[in-house]
Amino acid sequence: MNPSTKKVLKWTGIILGSILLLAIILGIYIYTIIPKPIGAPVKLQEALFARPAQAFPMEGKYIYKSATELAAMIRHREATAVEVVTEFLNNIRNNNYKYNALIWIRAEEALQDAQRADQMVADGDTMNHPLLGVPVTIKEMYWVKGSPSTLNAKMYGFTAPDDATVVKQLKSAGAVVLGTTNVPFMLMDYQTQGEVYPTASNPYDTSRTPGGSTGGGAAALAAGFSTLELGSDLGGSIRIPSAFCGLYGLKTTLGAINMTEGTSPDTTIKYSRFACASAGPLARTAADLQLLWEVLKSTPMDKKFQQPIQWLPASQKNLSDYKIAWMDDWKHGAKTAEASADVKKALTQWTDSLRAHGVHVEKTAPDLYDEMEKCFFGSFAAMMAENQPWLIRKFIAMDLSKWNADGKNENFQAALDALNDASDTQWNKSVALRQSLVAKWDAFFKQFDFFVCPVAYGEAIKKCPSFSTLQLPDGKSMSYASYFPFTTIFNGTGHPCLTIPLGLNTEGLPIGVQIVGPYYAEDEMLHFAQLVTPLIKGFVQPSK
Repeated sequence: MNPSTKKVLKWTGIILGSILLLAIILGIYIYTIIPKPIGAPVKLQEALFARPAQAFPMEGKYIYKSATELAAMIRHREATAVEVVTEFLNNIRNNNYKYNALIWIRAEEALQDAQRADQMVADGDTMNHPLLGVPVTIKEMYWVKGSPSTLNAKMYGFTAPDDATVVKQLKSAGAVVLGTTNVPFMLMDYQTQGEVYPTASNPYDTSRTPGGSTGGGAAALAAGFSTLELGSDLGGSIRIPSAFCGLYGLKTTLGAINMTEGTSPDTTIKYSRFACASAGPLARTAADLQLLWEVLKSTPMDKKFQQPIQWLPASQKNLSDYKIAWMDDWKHGAKTAEASADVKKALTQWTDSLRAHGVHVEKTAPDLYDEMEKCFFGSFAAMMAENQPWLIRKFIAMDLSKWNADGKNENFQAALDALNDASDTQWNKSVALRQSLVAKWDAFFKQFDFFVCPVAYGEAIKKCPSFSTLQLPDGKSMSYASYFPFTTIFNGTGHPCLTIPLGLNTEGLPIGVQIVGPYYAEDEMLHFAQLVTPLIKGFVQPSK
């Protein structure tokens, strides 16, 4: 072998060895920063997702009664908690396979809790227990001791070692937790589908989604599996399932309820940034929503993320004392957040009815949509980027790009900016933008009590691959994210939003709209919701 050939081979070996060494180092680095699986895969309760060989006995006396009614019946000994809970458990066992609403049932524990409730009634110990004996369900993200908390991701084989703070609050009020409800993969979808649990279906039409991410909980309420659901909302996750399943839902003010203690299967990551997300109740009646809200608002705080709150008290206003602003198609710049013909019709009919009952109704909205959307994208991405290395932030950016699949949303750049610069300075810019938007909305709310707008473009969508292009019944196609233009903007600002059901469209599918109010105005919003109850169809029991 001549010297030149030896030299070439030598340098080739050095270069290849260096590349291999760099690849090994890079591989080790990537391995160290990628999140690791937690625990062993969850063993499902298979019977919960299959039709029983023989139906469990069920008269159907209680399943569509309201939580308020059942609480009174149990307290006045017109029914026992054991009787009520048994019927709900049997309804779940008989019918959950149709909808995959619950992913875990606590049959033995729930009956034990019901027996304790009945003993408390017998002992006269009913004070300060407004939910005594009332069957409820909990979104899977919240810890319920002994139940899975996986976020529907295979990497999390996690069983809750304790109850979340907010779940303890419900139990202390006497609620009987029947089980936990289905969620999408990592809570990041408007459909409820993922890696661990079967896909959830809408009780009004099983070819459609119940929404997400509190989709399983909304399906459970519509199907009569529960009276109340504890949900959460990061980008519409209470409001969209409520609208799709004909329910009332309350996205509370940012920071109003402790949702940080016992809400993640990853107990090792420490974080200091919190934005967009809110806990809240779902129910079939406005009175039930009020009942659960009164319990939730007293949940012990997480002092790391919450400050003492001065709630705005409910007024004694009559319906004719209110001033309401509303919008259906919401124009912003050269674009429009669109609503379907069905949503426009239902919203117009309701606002006309309000006007006929003396409410001052005006079709107007502040010109803040684009700033609000930038605020959502920027603050959400900045929250996700905290303590994440550059490479992981690039992976997050790739995943979030599905929200701008058509590349037409210029406001999405705020997310990319936050992921490129994960500094506290960038985070503080997002916080400052939110504060400025809240101040501008405060000025708007000096003119109007509330602002009303759609929840989504239309009714519940057909089940489809996540973030695929939607083909609508009218022949129109629409990007996945464009179907949901009215929710994330209020996660960005943190305002409370109350979804109310306006009845069914001609296809028998629910239509809902949202009422937006000032910070900490939940009590007044619920007062208004009960005043307008006679003017809307409300929850309509599914016939399928």
